[in-house]
Amino acid sequence: MLSGVERRTQIKEQLLAANKALSANYFAGQFKVSRQTIVGDIALLRASGEGITAAFNGYLYRDDRTIFTGKIACKHSPAQTETELRLIVANGGQVLDVTVAHELYGELTGQLNLTNNQEVTRFMHNYRTKQAHLLSELTAGVHLHTLACADATQFNLIKEKLQAAGILFTAN
Repeated sequence: MLSGVERRTQIKEQLLAANKALSANYFAGQFKVSRQTIVGDIALLRASGEGITAAFNGYLYRDDRTIFTGKIACKHSPAQTETELRLIVANGGQVLDVTVAHELYGELTGQLNLTNNQEVTRFMHNYRTKQAHLLSELTAGVHLHTLACADATQFNLIKEKLQAAGILFTAN
């Protein structure tokens, strides 16, 4: 049986090597511990400064030094959400999060970490089957996304595609 330090080291190594999110249940089964133990391990890793983020489908390690990140402002209806997300990933972007400015709570951010069409499909399936609400519904469709991509040129291409689709928010 591994010590907690050894287990956390292996969790970090696996997250660094993974090209998709890995769930707490996955790690719990692998290390024969409870899901809650893994959640605690992840919390300790994050508290020590590791770039681990939680997504709807598990945990990812994100090293912000190796990618370009930028924020975009969007405005659209819930029906246009899938179009927005697919445009971003089809043009080489990753949708890291969504943020809205709530009148009572201030800034609310949800972690998305969508990197490909399969993850967009799963996210949209969860949205529809769970009858959940999008954060952007709280703000009449206005929201921000943090995107990750290879460079500023790719980021600007994504913005152009969203503008052409009528999704990029611009001041009147």
